[in-house]
Amino acid sequence: MGKFMLLLLLGAFTLVFFQAQATVCMVCKSFKRGHCLVGKSNCTTKYGPGCRTRNFFIFSKTGRWVHNHTELDCSNACLAENMYYGSLKISTFCCKGEDFCNRYIGQVVNKDFH
Repeated sequence: MGKFMLLLLLGAFTLVFFQAQATVCMVCKSFKRGHCLVGKSNCTTKYGPGCRTRNFFIFSKTGRWVHNHTELDCSNACLAENMYYGSLKISTFCCKGEDFCNRYIGQVVNKDFH
């Protein structure tokens, strides 16, 4: 009986441990000025890196990077990086361990980036 209880407790601990690894992320195809304009939802990452925030900037005629929109989602292979495609810049940020950790990232990009 003692071994059965030990196995039962071990199984319950394993279930709680793996559930604690999951992170719920905000999903939005077009996030601007703190609001989701298109595709509001959420997703759950279980074993991957976590929540991804991608800020899209367009290089303006004044010589500055101007924020166009932000995309929020889950990613199994999220890398924090800046990618440049001509006059388009995509800045990617990743987070995990706290539900909706990517929720407010889009609000702070109202500044011009050089």
